[in-house]
Amino acid sequence: MVGVLSEVHQNYYHVYAVTTSHVIREGMSPVIRLNTKDGSKDVLRRELGDWKHHTEGDDLAICPIDLSERYQYLFIATDLFLDREMVTRYRLGPGEDVFMVGRFVNHEGRQKNLPTVRFGNIAMMPFEPMRTKSGIMQESFLIECRSLGGYSGSPVFVWILPGTHRPWYAGGYSFKGQSLEGPWLLGIDWCHLPNYEPIYQSDKETRVAGNWVARSNTGMAGVIPAWRLFDFLNIGELVVQRRQKDERITREKEGGSS
Repeated sequence: MVGVLSEVHQNYYHVYAVTTSHVIREGMSPVIRLNTKDGSKDVLRRELGDWKHHTEGDDLAICPIDLSERYQYLFIATDLFLDREMVTRYRLGPGEDVFMVGRFVNHEGRQKNLPTVRFGNIAMMPFEPMRTKSGIMQESFLIECRSLGGYSGSPVFVWILPGTHRPWYAGGYSFKGQSLEGPWLLGIDWCHLPNYEPIYQSDKETRVAGNWVARSNTGMAGVIPAWRLFDFLNIGELVVQRRQKDERITREKEGGSS
């Protein structure tokens, strides 16, 4: 979940559930499951049409949600999103420490959400886009984090830590009002890259007839940069919706005070 700060109401955030578009469209999974403070769970019923998909074809989908105090949750404010300026200013590149919080389908929790954390590093910066199943050229980081199926839609975070490539770093730096180290939202996991290998007979030399291949997992994940999500959240339609909600909240407050 991510939060966009209200333009009007102090400390109020418009909250959105975020996942990949293919989870909604192909997985047909529009519902949202949340943990509750009493240790149980609740499912927010949503329809496929409640989700808005990225207008330029990125593998991103969002759904606005209102959450009561009975839920146990955290959201990521947009001022914690990594942006292009930070990448350039702080010389982010391959090797940066990252971690991903998501769903390990082999042990995911039956009665409530039990997220798992996977750790790794940036393997490649988003210089060359990756082609999606729909043919879209998706801007992506390549992340080495032992990725598996089921993590689509998971947030991936990056630390900005001191190193020899940052000789100016002496601690105490801040950016956007918080510690420079972060963690910052690097982006959203949308795929993991497979490897296709030929199948051999038991002599380990003769290939099986029929051009059969076996698919294995490289552990490399594709991550849509956080700035693509930021731009998505700030398209005109969503800005207007947030302003309308701010106006409704203002009217409710004024009515209550009278």
